[in-house]
Amino acid sequence: MKIFISADMEGCAGIVSWPETELDSHEHERAAREMTREVKMVCETLFENGVSEVTVKDAHDSGKNIFYDELPKGVKIVRSWTGGPLSMVQGLDETYDGAIFIGYHSAASMDGSPLSHTMNPDIGKITINGMVCSEYLLHVYAAADLGVPVIMLSGDRMICEWAEWFNSKISIAPLKEGIGGGVISLSQADALDLLKKKTVEALRNIDKCKINIPEKFEVKIEYKKHEDAYRASFYPGVKQESSRKVRYTASTIREMLTTNMFVL
Repeated sequence: MKIFISADMEGCAGIVSWPETELDSHEHERAAREMTREVKMVCETLFENGVSEVTVKDAHDSGKNIFYDELPKGVKIVRSWTGGPLSMVQGLDETYDGAIFIGYHSAASMDGSPLSHTMNPDIGKITINGMVCSEYLLHVYAAADLGVPVIMLSGDRMICEWAEWFNSKISIAPLKEGIGGGVISLSQADALDLLKKKTVEALRNIDKCKINIPEKFEVKIEYKKHEDAYRASFYPGVKQESSRKVRYTASTIREMLTTNMFVL
């Protein structure tokens, strides 16, 4: 069995501020070590439960956050960015049996985390077919396009509960809850225990987590700056609705992901 892991940072236990997530900040190392521990726990649990191959995409910011020398033997890691449309699931293909998302966070416009955003902090809100769009939603569609189910999600409580609403069979590991500018987080030990438990649970449900793919994707994007909407409106198929809003319709997941490369 092959499992792909996409790891972000903002949803990891305890992490609460932007400086913690930035590679050149003196606060980054502690957060990167927390991200590494959480990824390592999931990798170890997968191997303990019969998984033969694990690939990890370091999907946060620089793509150079995980201390890969601390990962178990046998793990492959995708670092930095190729620039392709798969973005946070770069390296995923049809040969994987399932995907796990670690350290994900609430979407732009949601109040589940002090670090809520979707791909770009300059985005105010994205919707797909009327649903608020998170990085989870974008990349669960990217995985579905390859026939790979996302079987587990960890992060803040709001994104975990949203993912469970979207797909009732997914295993969720809420590690913290955002309140205003702060979080209430599990301790590191409790967070790792929960990740281990939920990884085992997810493997049991691997055949139940496939999602239905819509016939089309009506995407609306609200930027924080009007000049960003103006610039995006020049991409083929993208129409400006107001000073800060654009919209487009994609007929396939790949078309949506490719358009997003240029407008997000």
